[in-house]
Amino acid sequence: MLRYFKVFATGCLIVVSASSCSDLLDTQPKQSVDAGVALTDITGIRSVLISVYDRLQPAGYYGQRMIMAPEIMADNVRLTNSNSNRYFNERVNAPSSEHLRPLWNNNYPAINEANFILSGIDKSNASDAEKAQIKGEALFLRGLLYFDLARAFAYEPTKIVNGFNAGVILRTEPTNDVTKADFRERATVEQTYQQIEKDLKEAIALLPASTAADRRRATKAAAQGILARLYLYWEKYAEAIQLATEAMNGTGARLVTGAQYQGAFTTAPNPESLFEINYVQATESLGSNESLHSLTTNLTTGNWGDVVPTNELLGLFEANDVRRTTMFYSATKGGESVFFSRKYTATQGPFTNNVPVMRFSELLLIRAEAYAATGDNTRALADLNQIRTRAGATPIASTVTGAALIDAIMTERRLELYLEGHRFFDLKRRGMTITKASLSAPVPYNDFRILAPLPNDQVQLNTKLKQNPGY
Repeated sequence: MLRYFKVFATGCLIVVSASSCSDLLDTQPKQSVDAGVALTDITGIRSVLISVYDRLQPAGYYGQRMIMAPEIMADNVRLTNSNSNRYFNERVNAPSSEHLRPLWNNNYPAINEANFILSGIDKSNASDAEKAQIKGEALFLRGLLYFDLARAFAYEPTKIVNGFNAGVILRTEPTNDVTKADFRERATVEQTYQQIEKDLKEAIALLPASTAADRRRATKAAAQGILARLYLYWEKYAEAIQLATEAMNGTGARLVTGAQYQGAFTTAPNPESLFEINYVQATESLGSNESLHSLTTNLTTGNWGDVVPTNELLGLFEANDVRRTTMFYSATKGGESVFFSRKYTATQGPFTNNVPVMRFSELLLIRAEAYAATGDNTRALADLNQIRTRAGATPIASTVTGAALIDAIMTERRLELYLEGHRFFDLKRRGMTITKASLSAPVPYNDFRILAPLPNDQVQLNTKLKQNPGY
């Protein structure tokens, strides 16, 4: 199916042709959808919703960069000595790297499509139940899209550097014609977080509660989970505890046993996922040049696998930890001994995997960190040790409290969530320095390279759009 939508980024009108990338919804007729029809006809609205989901999939977003860049710009992974030069600049955090810049031009068209849905769904010919469902999904997706933009291009509300509190441009109404386009300044970080919070709260109120819901679609529990993550970044710890708890209570996702850990990543959806990006191999594979499988393993090609765990990360695993014993395998590449990951082993087809956006273990770690930050060491340790016990690792002792307990939780996030796109953001949101073997000097939190650069063409086009410092 081909879909044609006019979408507005920051100051220019873009006509986008996108091939179908999902079997999420069964819509008829499967043909081009006029924007005017899409605003009132439920078939058109369903098609636009598919397109928003599809825009999570490209290599410039969750298909690759949103997962890979935060790992290699931090300290979890490195490039092999023999490589294809992908992420070559990111490995040394060079100002000239792409960083997370592609998100800007990818996410705004998706936000505009979500805005089309939200502006038209109440006037559509759908049932009240379907209106609520679709509106909830669109709000969830818009909240996620804005949150990822904020993580990439802005500081967190409590970690502003040198007074630079610019967030992202906020648009909540659709733009379908260049004559209706306007140039806007970036909202503040606080305003950006407030908009994301509003979207996710409204999504939670609209999405039905169901522990058996398809985790490849937005659900109430998924929205609660992303909101818990937002509150953790915002350092609103009581709210993070509440939302993480509600998400865990409202989902069918659960921690698997240690013996099932590897198998969970070869199952779609992962039984631990609250929300994951679904790929259908026949129409959506990113192929041998762009897939996470190609970058992180050489099981298929025999000569790829540019990205491998750092020795520092490997050294953090205990010998009997299933996350090391089952999720890595040793090999030789370019004359060096390396370990490849088994998280993306092409289980959906050649070079194709689903990508987890939120898993149950992250919710436990969110709640553990929030408990620790508020001084509730007992509950923090209980959540943390659920994950360690599952993995066959030694539980953290009850004598570990305060800053040492926070450090233990941050380390556990590295072990549990490696190659899921969290490490750079974890260092950033806590104001921590990046140190790794590939750097000639550490990257402190106040270094301008912590923020991604905005696309220069958008800055030149929109004179109200302020570039991030240093670029």
